Amino acid sequence: MPSQNLPKPNIPGLNSQTDQTDQPVQSSTQSAPQPVQAVIPTQIRQTQVIPGGLSRENPGGTPPNMRVAAPPLSAPQGNSSEPKAEQMASRPMSPLSQMSLKDMAPIENDKKPEPAIFTKPMTASTPTMTAEPTVQVNPETPKVEEAAKPKPKMPNPLASLKGKIPLPALIGVGVLILALVGILIFNLFGSKTKTTTKSTSGSSATSSATTQITTVTYWGLWEDSQILKQVIADFESKNPSIKIDYRKQSHQDYRERLQQAIDSGNGPDIFRYHVSWVPMLSTSLAAMPSSVMSLTEYKQIFYPVASTNLQVGGQIVGIPMMYDGLALFYNKEMLKTANLDVPTTWAELRTAANRLTVPSNLNERRSDNITRAGLAIGNAGNVDNFSDILALLIIQNGGNPANANSQYVKDAITFYTNFVKQDKVWSDRLANSTTAFARGDVAMILAPSWRVHEVKNLNPNLDFAVARVPQLDTENPASWATFWAEGVSAKSKNKDAAWAFLKYLSTPEVLRKFYNDASQYRAFGEVYPRTDMASELQSSELVGAYLADAPIAKSWYMSSFTHDNGLNDQIIKYYEDAINAVLSSTSVEKALETAATGVTSVISKYSSK
Repeated sequence: MPSQNLPKPNIPGLNSQTDQTDQPVQSSTQSAPQPVQAVIPTQIRQTQVIPGGLSRENPGGTPPNMRVAAPPLSAPQGNSSEPKAEQMASRPMSPLSQMSLKDMAPIENDKKPEPAIFTKPMTASTPTMTAEPTVQVNPETPKVEEAAKPKPKMPNPLASLKGKIPLPALIGVGVLILALVGILIFNLFGSKTKTTTKSTSGSSATSSATTQITTVTYWGLWEDSQILKQVIADFESKNPSIKIDYRKQSHQDYRERLQQAIDSGNGPDIFRYHVSWVPMLSTSLAAMPSSVMSLTEYKQIFYPVASTNLQVGGQIVGIPMMYDGLALFYNKEMLKTANLDVPTTWAELRTAANRLTVPSNLNERRSDNITRAGLAIGNAGNVDNFSDILALLIIQNGGNPANANSQYVKDAITFYTNFVKQDKVWSDRLANSTTAFARGDVAMILAPSWRVHEVKNLNPNLDFAVARVPQLDTENPASWATFWAEGVSAKSKNKDAAWAFLKYLSTPEVLRKFYNDASQYRAFGEVYPRTDMASELQSSELVGAYLADAPIAKSWYMSSFTHDNGLNDQIIKYYEDAINAVLSSTSVEKALETAATGVTSVISKYSSK
């Protein structure tokens, strides 16, 4: 196996100012190590591939290889600031500058009711009849045999009372009846006019009146309304003046549709967005009132990467309902057969990847004869989350992805591509990394937690676990975060009600219920974003690793599959082109020279928003 010659820069630290003054570094050459003999399991279980269910990225089950064309290259004008570039921590030296294949030591979101009709009492006197009338017979009229009898007298109901009930009492009864009639009429017609009040604080504000309802529109991603149904119902029962209208959106062109809706004044009150979208949505995001949560409380509740990246002008603009990042998926059977422990450093990971790679010809390993890969890494074509992995390496190495032509980035991209160029532990002839892992065609992959659901959909019987990402420098560890948050529109007319709902959603009791409800439909729900809930999931072999790495996580604009058609996708395209150029024998310096111009242009474009 050919040797890897990595430069040895004098690394001043991880910030844009420092990276601009990188000094040339002398390269050291070491003797080439002997090829590593692959350990072949005596019996490799053939796993039946079961077509996957819907995933967040691809309803067909296979993750799309989506790339967005980059904008024309143009040099940035003026001294535009780099979004979050100053947040990278400085470190005195680049661990990658001291690595080789032989000695890897530092790489380790109606009808009105009819009124009652009252008849006025009739007072008619009864005539006194003294004699029966005589009927005169007209000679021209036929003789009447019998005269008509008069009608019988109608009894007078009051006559029996005459002299028994005093007149004043009768008058009083009449007055009472009239009063009762008046009350009845008022109740029938007077109650039609009511006072309405509007309440956005969540409390019922009625005084013999109906409450005006405030409807909060909520645009979400990934989660079906069925999962949030009970959580929303519970909130509405406690806050009868607020109704939540949840609408799940398609991820296709979501960021652009969201921005257009907000700008036109027809956007949602609450919406989900990726943490890396803050520079693009900065004018559309409302600042969280301190009455909801103070900055101090926020920093105590959520991980540092949230408080660092979800700020605009020192004010919090989002509340995360979940957390995600990168972690190492490994096939438990394959590592056990090869007598390998789970790697914790990049040096150990590289050694394990070599031992787990199986070529069709044991005497010669080539990129076109790999039947089982050790690790999905090294290219951009079929490594599903290549940009996240590369960004992790750059940050762990002390670099800033904003300065693509720095020595830190050069070392990182050289190290990344050598997994294919020199080690040949991965091949572009294999399926995309997630699918390949589910099939058993690769022993290890680096991926976010939502990929676990894809793997389980593709192969429910696969025996695998998830570990923390390997470190370059164990004394200065760093991990990668890529997650979504909920924000409130700056143009919303229901900000108070919106923030009240988000505060409710972020409580441990509601997050726990949200997680459990989602777990009825898939392996697990959204990973908890609160530091005080980490212990509840840290023992899980599928999500515990993400929470273990969350306190040391960093984030930047190289998060894959956000579908933003903007900051992330455009920067990722430049780095993708650089990787492809290096794999095609272009020098790292030349490849990154082009990438640096493009990355700077994209950052300048979105910094001015």
